[in-house]
Amino acid sequence: MNNLKEKFGNSFFKNHFGKNYLHKPNFIENFENIMSLDILDEILSKTNIWNNHNFIMMLDQKKINYNDYSSLSLDTNGQNYRPDVNKVQDLVSRGASIILNDIQKHNLNLLKFADDLQKLTNGRCQGNLYFSMASRQAFGPHFDLHDVFAIHFEGEKVWNIYENIEKSPINHPVFKLSGEERRKRAGKLIEQVTLKPGDLLYIPRGQYHDALASQNGALHIAFGLTYFKSIDAMTSLWQNMILNEFMRSDIRVKSNKDDLQSLLKKLSNELNNVVNSKEALEVVTNAIQNWTYRMQPYSIKSIVSEGSTYLIDNSIKFEIRENKSYLTSLKGSVQIPDKFKNIIDYILKQETINEKKLRDQFKDVSSNIITECLDSLKNMNVIK
Repeated sequence: MNNLKEKFGNSFFKNHFGKNYLHKPNFIENFENIMSLDILDEILSKTNIWNNHNFIMMLDQKKINYNDYSSLSLDTNGQNYRPDVNKVQDLVSRGASIILNDIQKHNLNLLKFADDLQKLTNGRCQGNLYFSMASRQAFGPHFDLHDVFAIHFEGEKVWNIYENIEKSPINHPVFKLSGEERRKRAGKLIEQVTLKPGDLLYIPRGQYHDALASQNGALHIAFGLTYFKSIDAMTSLWQNMILNEFMRSDIRVKSNKDDLQSLLKKLSNELNNVVNSKEALEVVTNAIQNWTYRMQPYSIKSIVSEGSTYLIDNSIKFEIRENKSYLTSLKGSVQIPDKFKNIIDYILKQETINEKKLRDQFKDVSSNIITECLDSLKNMNVIK
């Protein structure tokens, strides 16, 4: 799932991003190594990571009560209500869907893909997994508060795209509609897309849609991308507004139209002063730069293969006097053997030194000499 920008192409950002849905068949290769029913079983079996927030079950467009598919379980963290394998499987056999929120946290390939999407779009990404049985729908026509990048992994699912789009919806009661209201506002069906394993479907924020599995065991992951908004910029400036004396002042005018008009004019001027200040630019810039989630994967294996990395005491200097080499600090000087001279001279020019990279740098030097040199520097606290 590398080279996302190349896979999407320039036409995606010009014609679809934030505008129109897009179906890209065969978007990813080797999808079965990324997510499959076998991998899903493996992830579900890690029972202590699941709870009522990240493990959701739906049946015929209704959320199933967590108590109906969980039981009190004892693990190393004590007693907690966890999904019960027998209850979950019984509900699935009756057509229930499974939704696993933040699935990218439990799969390295998905974590990398989510991070790649963040870098590509500058959005904040969360991946949710959806498992469905045939002809049983978890959600009716609806819109999302974020862009959706859905990748299909197992079975087939038919997606219905409707004509209407809610303009810039956010998580606010104004946009919390009943199922009947959503059906009415969705409008006419304009497209049906059948997703097969390896396919991707992009649906912009606010676009009405729904989906229905045409085969048992349909499995897809929807990566939701949320972007920084003007309202987020104002939220980030809250501290700056608090520091503005006028913003903290009492409003002691009555509901006189002229007085209120004067107040609003003054408020507009003060808001303008806050927004156009140098500090505001720095605050908003920092907020945008820190908008995405941190998704850096661990790489302990690479540390093992590359060996130790040492910090270097840069207060110690390497000197040559009368053709002899010395390490010099405030405490005095220590003569070093000529066989260490070039190695130590190189090390002291770095801020940190990695053992493998050091050996690569001095391939012509005996490995024993490098080890002896490092041991000597560690004993003298030159490297730690």
